[in-house]
This record gives sequence, C-alpha cells and structure tokens, in this order.
Amino acid sequence: MTQDKDSTPSEDDLSAEAHVIVRMGKALLNAGACTYRVRRCMELVASAMDIEWLQSQVTLNELTVTLFKGKTFRTQVGQVHSIGVNADKLSRLERMAEELPKSTPRELERMIDAIDCQKRRYPPWLNALCAAIACTAVGFLNNAWWLAVAGILVGAFLGQFVRVTMARFHLNAYLTALTSALVASFSYVGITASLSALAPGSDYGAGCVSALIFLVPGFPLVNATLDLVKTDITAGLTRLTYAFLILVSAAAALVVATWAIGVQPTPLPPPPLDPALYWLLSAAASWIGVAGWAVMFNSCLSGAALAGCVGLIANLIRLGMLGAGSPLWLAAAVGCFVIGLLAYLSAEKAKLAYATIAVPAALIMVPGVPAYRALVAFSSGDVQTLLVNSSAAIFTIVGMAIGLSVARILTERGWVLDKRRPLGA
Repeated sequence: MTQDKDSTPSEDDLSAEAHVIVRMGKALLNAGACTYRVRRCMELVASAMDIEWLQSQVTLNELTVTLFKGKTFRTQVGQVHSIGVNADKLSRLERMAEELPKSTPRELERMIDAIDCQKRRYPPWLNALCAAIACTAVGFLNNAWWLAVAGILVGAFLGQFVRVTMARFHLNAYLTALTSALVASFSYVGITASLSALAPGSDYGAGCVSALIFLVPGFPLVNATLDLVKTDITAGLTRLTYAFLILVSAAAALVVATWAIGVQPTPLPPPPLDPALYWLLSAAASWIGVAGWAVMFNSCLSGAALAGCVGLIANLIRLGMLGAGSPLWLAAAVGCFVIGLLAYLSAEKAKLAYATIAVPAALIMVPGVPAYRALVAFSSGDVQTLLVNSSAAIFTIVGMAIGLSVARILTERGWVLDKRRPLGA
C-alpha cells in the first residue's frame, strides 16, 4: 500500500520508491529512449506511488533522481553499463508507464522486470540478415549496382553478425564497431574482387561505404538532436560524442580497407535503368531499408512494416525534392518533418513508442555516406573532399533536427511548453 500523504515516510519506503524509479529510467536508457521520454516515464512511475515531486538529471548512460514526499527527500544515482537499442522493450515500457494504476514499489518492480528480462525477438543471424538487407537497399539508393550490391549484402551480414556476437559479451563499444567494420569492409572487398572478372575495369570501392551503414548510430544521433532542441544540453552532447566516436571507429576500418584495395569511396554513377523502373525500385528499397533497420532494432513485425511505410512516403518526398534541385539539407528537413507527423499519428494508434517508428524511418536519411567519406578524406589530407562531405553531413543532420523538432512541437504539448507539468498530468 502507498503511504498516507500526511504521514512521514520512512527511509526504507523512500529507498524502495527511489530504487524503482531509477530502475525504470535505466531500463529506458538501455532500450534507447530519449531524455524527455525517460524523464516523463519516471514521473509517471513516481505519480503511481504518490510521490509529490521528482527532479532528475539524465545523460547517455547515467541518471540521478531526487524524490520528495512530505518533508522528506531521497536522492539515488543509476548507471547503464551497456548502450543499446531495443524497440520492443521501449514500446512496452512506455505503454506500461502510460497505463499505470496506483502501485507499490514491489508491484512496479515486478512489472518492469517482466519487460526488461524478455529475450530479443529475433536470433542473431536474422538480426544480421535484416541489417544486411537494409544496407543493400541503402546501397542501391546510393547508386550501387549488382556487383556492389552482392558485396554489400555479404559484408554487412558478416559485420553485423560479429557486432551482435561481440555485444553479447559486453565488449567495448568502440572496439566492437572497429572490428565489425573491418569484417564488413574486407568481406565486401573479397566478394567484389572475386566477382570483378565478370565486369573487368569497374571501380567498386565506393560501395564499401554502404556495407558499413549498419554502424551509423541512428538512435543516438536522432535522440541527441531532440535533446538539444529540448535544451537537455548535457544529454545531447554526450549522445553526440558517443555517436561521433562510433563513426570514427568505423571510419578507421574504412580507411584501412580503402588503402588496402587502393581506391577511394567516391560516388558511384547511377545504375543503367529506365527512370520509371529506377523510381519503383527506389520506393521498394526505401521500405525495405527502413523495415530492415526496425527489425535490427528489435521492433515487432507490425511495427517494422509500419515504420517502412512511413519511411517510404517520406523518402520518396525527399528523393523527389532532390530530383527537382532542392538542397540536401532542405530535402532531409521536409522528409523528417513528414516522418515526425506520420510517426506520431501511427504510433498512437499502434500503441508503439514514437521513436520506434521515427528513428528507423529517419535513419535512411542520415548522411552516413558523406560522413564516412569526410572522415576518410581527413585521414588522407584531401581538404576539398573533406569540406564538401563534412558540410553536407553537418547541414543534413541540422535539417533533420529541424524537421523532427517542428513535428514534435506541433504534435506534443511537452515540446511547446517548458513549464514543468505536475506528476501524472
């Protein structure tokens, strides 16, 4: 039973309540939630235990909460040791928080444990296969053709499989990214080199970039931009730093691979296809790519299909704007604005977390290829290529942040008002 509001709670009561609130926050951080949703869900848990006021500080992998009940308060700190993404767990935790009745700490602990202890929906090989298919779809959107596509499929599959296997042993995230990028890069080189006799004289080095797209830290990048817009500066900067270091780790492997095969990741020419067929295949690639990311993030199949539909609509709008001559950043901003609106509407009806729809859909617009090319150019001292690609990557990310933020402001009250809401409101 909960404490009477006028009584003075014991230290044991407050300790148990603080523990379960931190437990909820850690589970959400481990699943990939943004700072705003972590805070909001912890407030809902606190409200279910009749906590009068809750203050919290949240970063990428740490959180501190102070709860107040009567004239007594309690502060507790939590830390997440493994940074990951689990869309299914994220949706279940958010739905649980939104539907909580008045509960005791022990009851809440059991609810959280029931969700947090669930195994992933898909085995490692299926996770890697979906990631590889998504990378292949993105490769096609970046003008990869049949030989490069074969290399991307094999390289991304092996790289993601190594990544998932290493993550299960809780190895260092940057070592994991570097190792899986090396496996993906050299697997791509091996496949394309073996098949190059069928098309002699062609340059397939650029397709190596698409084989590493599974390493683009989509959730940290998108959440970082939303955190910064919500003025959660500390959380936003820590997420950006983590995402940048993951990109650097993967780019280091790309540098080694491109040096070993003696090519540079320059853009590929468009495939020799009829324009109508190319658009049809681009639409299919958009849906496949987003749905593949969603499965890689452990979304349910219905959620992955829904995310694919949202990504398909938004990416076709983006590609149409690019074909009409719009700047890359503007096309990404409009595409992400559409993603934000559609994700809000569809996630509400499907009872899924907003991020599980928006992030996979937005990931197909993340400028991973320009970012990798910029880092490779930096290592080789190619200043002109560095400036061109880094500018494209930075302005595209800013455009995405603008699009997603405007959509959030238009659809959620907590993004319009900075005023603190009462617990449970």
